[in-house]
Amino acid sequence: IDSLQAAWAGVQVLAGDIEEAICGHALYYNIWRKYGVLPERFNWQRISADVSFYPLRPELAESTYLLYQATRNPFYLHVGRDILFSLNNYTRTECGFGTVHDVSDKTLEDRMESFFLSETCKYLYLLFDSDNPVNTDSERYIFSTEGHVFSVDKKFRTNQWSDTEFNEFFDNIDAETEVTSDKTVESVIISPLKALGNASHSHCDRIDSERHYSLPLKNEYFLQVSQAL
Repeated sequence: IDSLQAAWAGVQVLAGDIEEAICGHALYYNIWRKYGVLPERFNWQRISADVSFYPLRPELAESTYLLYQATRNPFYLHVGRDILFSLNNYTRTECGFGTVHDVSDKTLEDRMESFFLSETCKYLYLLFDSDNPVNTDSERYIFSTEGHVFSVDKKFRTNQWSDTEFNEFFDNIDAETEVTSDKTVESVIISPLKALGNASHSHCDRIDSERHYSLPLKNEYFLQVSQAL
């Protein structure tokens, strides 16, 4: 299990697959709890770190932030607090924060990667800054894979294609193609593309309201993951 894969839960959130994101995030959070930081590579069969350094990577903080935005479950604020606690207690130095050389003994290297400030700290800050414009107007912004915040111009979120353009294009489709009728073209190709044009105006469904203030993952399943580690 590589630490970079902790970002996958965030990708699942953006795709609307909240339940799978919750499960995947729980695994990485429990590995974090085991060591106080996240080893670069964890061996699931041996239940130990294969590559034992932690270079202050942001992926778990990123997924935690995105899951909180999607669910508003305070559990993810607790996760963020644990991450902050670990960073302050294990990695803080006189002039910055150091890469953890070995997660077992928390020895440090004289090195702080630039992504610690541009991503790790940024996601943790935004997690707790509920009134930040990036959070209150989230539909107007998008993050790059390196945590840069870009304003999304409305013209890039508006469907510019017309039915006439679609029809002109599909008039040239080869007669042997499986898409042969106007009805099929409309239902199989045009309608889904139109839906994509309006996707930016929709919102992902949050988790059930009854789980809003409890663990996002059922306690029995969370304990299974925790005990396995």
